[in-house]
Amino acid sequence: MCESFTIFAHRGARGHAPENTLLAFSLAFDLGADAIEFDVQRSSDGQLVVIHDDTVDRTTNGHGYVRETPFEKLRELNAGVRWNTPQRIPTLAETLALVEARGGAMNLELKADSRGDALATAAIIESALVELNQPMRARLLLSSFELDAVAWLKSRLPWLRVGALFTGSQWRKEDMVSRALDLDAEAIHPNIRLILPELVERAHAARLRVNVWTANRRPTIRRLLALGVDGIFSDAPERVVIERARFAARETA
Repeated sequence: MCESFTIFAHRGARGHAPENTLLAFSLAFDLGADAIEFDVQRSSDGQLVVIHDDTVDRTTNGHGYVRETPFEKLRELNAGVRWNTPQRIPTLAETLALVEARGGAMNLELKADSRGDALATAAIIESALVELNQPMRARLLLSSFELDAVAWLKSRLPWLRVGALFTGSQWRKEDMVSRALDLDAEAIHPNIRLILPELVERAHAARLRVNVWTANRRPTIRRLLALGVDGIFSDAPERVVIERARFAARETA
């Protein structure tokens, strides 16, 4: 296991608080997460907001597509309604400010419904990221399933650390490692169903980190630690904290 193993709180501590909210992000750091993972997309008027789904229906008291709703309307919604707690949909700027204040790290996932949408969102994200100071740049990892958008951002911001997201059965046959190297990525982010010992070995041989999503059950977390992955995304980061400590104790016993 890499010494710089990273515990990513998936959409914040979403097992304990409304996902992708400032409350969930703050709680994630309280529970021992090294980094928060959050999803960024744009409103109809080009503002960057933190929400996972392409609609607001599941996680708020509203209805409709995020990219068809103006920012002002999105901000009126309660993103904590399922938890009976008032929470707004955060902006990217608010999320970055929280990370800076807490001294943690972050994985920004660019969400889009098409290649064109991804590139348009990437252009707005670029404008936000160029303003980051050097310490915050070092804490940022950007990932997406939209690998063309990842490549475009990397070409515009050479300092940007990126991870290539993979899911689906096609990646059992296609080469995740080669694709990530083409992007000049620092990591592959495979779905847990794609993890095999030989994938971890090949990625490490290519000097790529392996950050796996999403592991919540303790036996699964233990299996991933034994495989030597470099990071785990979890809805319950405190479980990974405990299992990582136990694994490290056994390794040094």
